[in-house]
Amino acid sequence: MRLKAPDTPERNGHAPPPALEFVPPEPFRPFPVEALPEPVRSFVAEGAQAIGCDPSFLVLPMLSALASAIGNTRRVALKRSWTEPAILWTAIVGESGTAKSPAMEAVLRPVRQRQHHAMKRHEQAMELHDQAMAEWKAAQRGRESADAGAEPVRPTCPRSWTADTTTEAIAHLLGENPRGLLLARDELAGWLGGFDRYSAGKGGDVAAWLEVFGGRALIVDRKTTGTAYVPHASVSVCGGIQPGALRRTLSTAHVENGLAARLLFAMPPRTPKRWSEDDISEQTEAALSRVFDRLYELEPNRSDGDDEPRLIHMSTDAKRTFASFVNAHGLEHMGLVGAEAAAWSKLEGYAARLALVVHMAHCAAGESIEAETIDSDSVKAGIALVRWFAHEAERVYALLDGDDAGDKRLELVDLIWRKGGDVSPRELAQSSRRFSRVADAEAALDDLAHAGAGQWYHRPIGPNGGRPARRFALDERLRQRNPSPQRANGGSVDVDTQHPDTPGPDHQ
Repeated sequence: MRLKAPDTPERNGHAPPPALEFVPPEPFRPFPVEALPEPVRSFVAEGAQAIGCDPSFLVLPMLSALASAIGNTRRVALKRSWTEPAILWTAIVGESGTAKSPAMEAVLRPVRQRQHHAMKRHEQAMELHDQAMAEWKAAQRGRESADAGAEPVRPTCPRSWTADTTTEAIAHLLGENPRGLLLARDELAGWLGGFDRYSAGKGGDVAAWLEVFGGRALIVDRKTTGTAYVPHASVSVCGGIQPGALRRTLSTAHVENGLAARLLFAMPPRTPKRWSEDDISEQTEAALSRVFDRLYELEPNRSDGDDEPRLIHMSTDAKRTFASFVNAHGLEHMGLVGAEAAAWSKLEGYAARLALVVHMAHCAAGESIEAETIDSDSVKAGIALVRWFAHEAERVYALLDGDDAGDKRLELVDLIWRKGGDVSPRELAQSSRRFSRVADAEAALDDLAHAGAGQWYHRPIGPNGGRPARRFALDERLRQRNPSPQRANGGSVDVDTQHPDTPGPDHQ
């Protein structure tokens, strides 16, 4: 939704008051949970119900975490010259207090537990190393120093995730963990705002991260630390960011250099928090942990001392479905310009990446983790997910076009919508700390009416008498283009079947 002041010509030498215009928002579409394989599907549905958040709050970090568990071990091969890695960058856009962090923490529990156990083993290995070093140094000082042998090698700690966003740290960690990593941040503003902080804006950090997104070789040259080289850099990203912070940190430069287009967004509407006794079942948590364990067990191809991702091709039917999607997606791309066009260009490859993640998660939940080809159902699921992300990209880029004043109007519209789309100035003053007086609330509603977001009306006198009540009602366009609060607060939905390529997989 955009509420903005259009350009107005001067009249008699004086500019008239800015007349605000109302642009109806794109409606939020519930996430196609049915496109997810089991047990991911059940975990998302149960988690959304237990936490009281939109399913997308769990889906986005889930997809990134699954991709990082696959890491550099697999790539989807579309043809000899076109392969896509299991690398996903996702960002939840929402205000503070919308359950972004609890949702991400629930999803990442298997990843964090794996890291916890690795740290414990590393502590034990370091104790043995310190003991061996002491013995080696003592032998070096003794008469038989020539027989002391080689210096004990310092053990490295396997890493599955990090919160450090500097390119030096990422290159170092990838050098010790060539399989790949997950960058998980509660607030992605630090990642987006930290690019080129120490390089006088020369763009080196962004360029390095763009290489990482493609799973390509990464070279980081620094005067203090020397050169770090990673043959196949693989880092998936997940986290949350507030709308205002997104507008401040995702600059025009990030749109122009393509960084913004590589982010998959979700921006569900706010819904009231309600207590629930529901929880994620132990069986569902155990099933998801098993999927992660099996994905982490995947091995790349090893030849001549180098690790190379194993290529997985699409079946004949899957390839036909993907080709049909590429053709339709290309026609849509022709009608776009600017940031939306850049995002559309990356979504084509994202459909293949998501199909790979869905396929590997499905295999990890079944009997065989080594399926030779990606089936048609997984490709249809990837396409359904990409179509949802494309719609969210439109909504998020509309947010980026706005300003702080527009944000306050949008927050007010959201509040009125959550109260049923109809409110009096007194009710508004009692519902929001922004308005200390009824007159302030009335002025804010006047501003919305001027913007075309609604209109005033008088409620007739009731059977008990009294004065007619002056109330504000949201425009009917808003009521039609927003889901009901109950619908927006989770629950699985059917995958869009209007297009022949979009039915989701029935992976039980």
